[in-house]
Amino acid sequence: MGFKINFDSENVSTGEFQLVAEGKYEASIINAEAKEWQGQYSIGFDVEIRSDIDQKHQGAKVLYNTLFLSSTNPEYAENTEKKRNSFLVACGYSGKQSLDLDEVVKNIIGKSVLVYIKHVEDKNDKERKYPRVSFVAESKVNPPQPSGPPITVGSDDLPF
Repeated sequence: MGFKINFDSENVSTGEFQLVAEGKYEASIINAEAKEWQGQYSIGFDVEIRSDIDQKHQGAKVLYNTLFLSSTNPEYAENTEKKRNSFLVACGYSGKQSLDLDEVVKNIIGKSVLVYIKHVEDKNDKERKYPRVSFVAESKVNPPQPSGPPITVGSDDLPF
């Protein structure tokens, strides 16, 4: 192989990253999974700030977010239910229905939503902060549209 790489040990990344500022962002859900811990269910999800909208932090990912689906603490139960329902409305669900958690996590991937980012402190290092999605609402803009004509793949195009 004849490919050469120019290397400069003084031109390296510092490992610093720019913290996504607190605020509202149009985003897409890029990953979701159902979680269960001690009988409590939640949805773990990651979002990417949309690059097709004129906003700061385009393309930034906010990872390891959690939406709690229920609470055994009566003090938090009503707020948890409202956050859960707001999240599901933002993902396109409507009416009153019984939903299968595994189906929900499959269906929400790729959904465009409006996220509210807040900073949370690292439990072990109070000086480190991380962005987290604190609330999800319905997107205020249209979802990304495909460009160009649709692609049709027929059986003649498959290698087997």
